[in-house]
Amino acid sequence: MNFRLTGYIQLSKPIEADLKPLVVKANDDVLRKGVPKGQEGSRITSCSVSKDRILLTIEGTRYLRPHDALVRFKKLVAEELGKKLKVGVRGVFADEYSVTFETAQEPKTDVVVPFADNVTIKGKACTIVFKNIDEETLGKNYIDKIIKLVDEKIRNQYYEGRDEFKELVWNSKEKKIAWDKDPAVELEKAGWIRRTRGKGQFVEGREFTALMNTMRELFVKHVFETNGFVEMTFPKFEPWSVPQTSGHASSIYPNMYMVCTPKTANPKDWEPVMDHYKITGEIDTKAIMDKVASVGIMSYAQCPPFWPYLEGRTIDESSLPLKVYDWSGPTYRNEAGGTHGLDRVEEFHRIETLWVATKDDSIKMWKQAIEMFKRFYDEVLDLEIRLYRVAPWWMAHEGKESEKSTEETGTYDFDIYLPYRGKRDAEWLEVQNASSIGAKYPTAFSVKGKKEELWSGCCGASLERVIVSFLAQKGMDTKNWPKEVADSFNKKMKAIKPLKFA
Repeated sequence: MNFRLTGYIQLSKPIEADLKPLVVKANDDVLRKGVPKGQEGSRITSCSVSKDRILLTIEGTRYLRPHDALVRFKKLVAEELGKKLKVGVRGVFADEYSVTFETAQEPKTDVVVPFADNVTIKGKACTIVFKNIDEETLGKNYIDKIIKLVDEKIRNQYYEGRDEFKELVWNSKEKKIAWDKDPAVELEKAGWIRRTRGKGQFVEGREFTALMNTMRELFVKHVFETNGFVEMTFPKFEPWSVPQTSGHASSIYPNMYMVCTPKTANPKDWEPVMDHYKITGEIDTKAIMDKVASVGIMSYAQCPPFWPYLEGRTIDESSLPLKVYDWSGPTYRNEAGGTHGLDRVEEFHRIETLWVATKDDSIKMWKQAIEMFKRFYDEVLDLEIRLYRVAPWWMAHEGKESEKSTEETGTYDFDIYLPYRGKRDAEWLEVQNASSIGAKYPTAFSVKGKKEELWSGCCGASLERVIVSFLAQKGMDTKNWPKEVADSFNKKMKAIKPLKFA
């Protein structure tokens, strides 16, 4: 595995200096630290000064990535030149960063990954090229994640799992595309969102929230109110008995956010943990785990926490169908494969649509739900979408193999084209599903009809994914948006005063 980076260190003022001694010190000492004996790490192969920039080429291996070497050299420059020349170091930047490595398997088709400007694979020899990477992005370790993602995507080409049952059943017309940028990157640059200290989590700013509220209002107007759905509030915490009853507890542990509570509320019992922090400034997580009990999970699939509402009840069919929706809080998933932008996060805001009815009515509502969401994405948001019949999602959650969906039960996925990922044969983004689940949940939670068997269905959508896909096609200029979306958003934006930083 070989890496090559060309970039620069930005200084606070122009300088004239001979950097050869500094480069020698870096190559022979600073960049050797932590590299296994007998192995090569990274070396600075060229270095020159151009006004207020130190221009660099760094070549390296997996034992010390060039972006790590660049940060080390930046620190050395700050220490050495700062004293001698009274110059500050403002940051580092990579003009081009390439990595060459061997994949585990030869790909069957081209591989597209986010942030990479070019991916070339000949046989198993893969070269990925990135351009114009700032210091913040370099520090997020995207490069290593993307290398792993390439191998993962190739493995998935050989995987005969869910994709084996993915059948295209409808697609919209090709739409006019106004943008080719990654919305998550541009939204961060614009200050609409910002990453938190938590993995796969964002603070969603006023502008982004205004767009999110616009989308919510459109969902209510065009989907829920039109089709007789009424809002409810579902819990976002599930005691273990809920996933145990729903069947999720059989397989989703790697993806759960688990919840623990103190075994005791006596402050004396917690004194060692508190004292440890007061002395060290560190959280003693090991000691904490000895003092807590695992009590459940944060909402993973938003419909299971609804079912205790009806649990153990017999419903008069004359009061059905029950048609509700919920978006009262976030859903949490540990993304073991890594997070990316806003389309793969660990905390996202899910719109859950749910119905309970007799069997025949439930199947009809499933088909109506598919049509109402098709119209919403295609006509209201004017997005280019595809509809797929896929393996039922709840069986995958329970670790069960399944055939494709039938005319009575199953799952349909709504995938939306993301231009920044490549041409239309590249990966699309799943933003919505619509499922007929049959009698699974009514049976599991002992919910009965007075005379007939009850069935249920649900639809889940991520507001973040809806917005990412919308911006990916329409861009951030509201002139390119459907009028109803633009008018609602622009009205909300009038109350927002831009935040400026010194």
